[in-house]
Amino acid sequence: MKISTLLILLILSFSSCKKESLTNDLSNVVLNNKGILRVECNDCQISYSVQSKDYNVNIKNGSEDISFFYVTDFNLKTQVKSLENQGIRLMIIDSFGRVVSNELNSCLQGEVREGSFRINAK
Repeated sequence: MKISTLLILLILSFSSCKKESLTNDLSNVVLNNKGILRVECNDCQISYSVQSKDYNVNIKNGSEDISFFYVTDFNLKTQVKSLENQGIRLMIIDSFGRVVSNELNSCLQGEVREGSFRINAK
C-alpha cells in the first residue's frame, strides 16, 4: 500500500513538471530592442519615425527620455522644432547602451533641425 502510494505520488510529481529544453524553437517569439531618445530643451517639439511609425512629443522645462522599440536595423529619423531661442541636446542610445548620437545645438525660435541616424539591432 505504501509503495503503491509512493509510486503514484512519484509519477504525478514527474508528470506535472514541465522542463524547458535549451533547444526550444524561438521562431514564434518577437524579441524587441529598446533604445532611448533623450531630448533636453526648455520648450520644443520632437517628431520621430521608427520603422514606418511616426511619433510626436512636446517637451517643456527640462528633458524627456523617450523609449523606442525595434526588431531590425533601421534609420531613426528625427525633426526637432525649437519654440524659443535655446540650446537643444539630442542624444540617441541603442539597446546595447551605445551612444549613436549626442548633439548639442543652439537653436533660434521656430528653427527646425532634421536628422537621420542608423540604429543596428546587433
